[in-house]
Amino acid sequence: MDLKFKMFHEANAKLADGFSRSDLLSISDEDFERKHGFIQWAFPTIKDTRQFSNAPVLDLPSACWLSERQDVTDFLEAMTVRFLEFLAANDHWKSRYNHNHLRISRAIESLRVLHSWELSNWFYNKVVELAGPSFENMEASNEYWSTYASQIHDRIAGAFVGLAIGDALGAPVEFSPRGTFEPVTGYREGGRFKLPAGAWTDDTAMALCMAQVLISNNGLEPGQLLESFCDWAENGSNTSTGVAVGIGQNTLRVLGDYRRNGYHEALPFGSKNDGNGSVMRLAPVTCYAYADPAQAIQLASQQSKATHASRPADESCQLVAELLCGLINGHKFDELWQVASERNWGSAVGSLFEHSYSELNSDNVFAGGYVIDTLHSALWSLLQSDNFEAAVIKAVNLGDDADTVGAVVGQLAGAMYGYASVPAHFKNTLIDERKLYVTSQFLSSSS
Repeated sequence: MDLKFKMFHEANAKLADGFSRSDLLSISDEDFERKHGFIQWAFPTIKDTRQFSNAPVLDLPSACWLSERQDVTDFLEAMTVRFLEFLAANDHWKSRYNHNHLRISRAIESLRVLHSWELSNWFYNKVVELAGPSFENMEASNEYWSTYASQIHDRIAGAFVGLAIGDALGAPVEFSPRGTFEPVTGYREGGRFKLPAGAWTDDTAMALCMAQVLISNNGLEPGQLLESFCDWAENGSNTSTGVAVGIGQNTLRVLGDYRRNGYHEALPFGSKNDGNGSVMRLAPVTCYAYADPAQAIQLASQQSKATHASRPADESCQLVAELLCGLINGHKFDELWQVASERNWGSAVGSLFEHSYSELNSDNVFAGGYVIDTLHSALWSLLQSDNFEAAVIKAVNLGDDADTVGAVVGQLAGAMYGYASVPAHFKNTLIDERKLYVTSQFLSSSS
């Protein structure tokens, strides 16, 4: 983590062109215009700034730390208002090119990563409003602004954090047969692993491991992916409670093979190969490669083969990656499903296209650990619902492998409806929600 952030936000050090954090909220319009380095401190991003070598640059740990602090959230909101006051009081930025356009770009991106897509998009729309008729001359700058404020980033957060929400909702009733537990309506404590309410399991932990590898390497390296999985299993890294829970037999065997022999691909191991362990964690590859579905599908297959020597598991990951990329980019599910149905799948995945999910009764849905059963249950839950909450609640109440079915439908419903549509009670009490959200935004900015 960059210690400059601690100095600026905790010690109120005068690092921003001689201004402290509190000073910036009352900075004069004259200083706002002629000073240049302070904006890097007010709205930090992951991009390095050549002109100001002392300016902080967001890394993932720093961004998570900032995002979790209420005082930083309050400062970002107040600084956003101050920036808009400056723009409203001055007209010189209303031109084809102006250095304040770069500042606007920085603010939009920083607000989205550290706060929310909603605030970032609100700021962008206010800029458009203040620009008025001059906005038509800002086409070059708006290519960046509209990209940084795009709802694509909200759907990316929906896919990634939606995975964790579905996981956390289903964890307390995992392994419980349908109808043997009080219906799930929100987070609850308990279950086989005696987790606190809002805690998540291996589904989300492995997704975080994969996300961090993608971010740090700007791509997926199988050895580093397996090393990260080992660190999770052995040391409890990237867990919601400090302890790794829910590790399946297949995963334990594969990680053992990697430790003993250095294998980067799983070896066949009976029916456990066809489990749902690679599709449950899939969202990071689509959040990272959403703009290139072919790359996302290739990465989905690669990460699946690292732990599952199975054609059904591999093709299931490819199918979900194709659907997630399409949903993230704003396409309709029915259209995506029709296109996917025309591909040359093996018999296992091909069987998924034989059903009319909107007409199926729950008696015909089995939420088991076989990857095809998991996808069948997730698709049924998604297509029997018209919003994120309904989809994940329907999924986890199927029981059995409830956390993983919840995680899969959470990815799909999150990408379909966006994170802004997720009820606040799911966000506010999800363990490490800010870490999960910020990680999703680093993924969308890394490719």
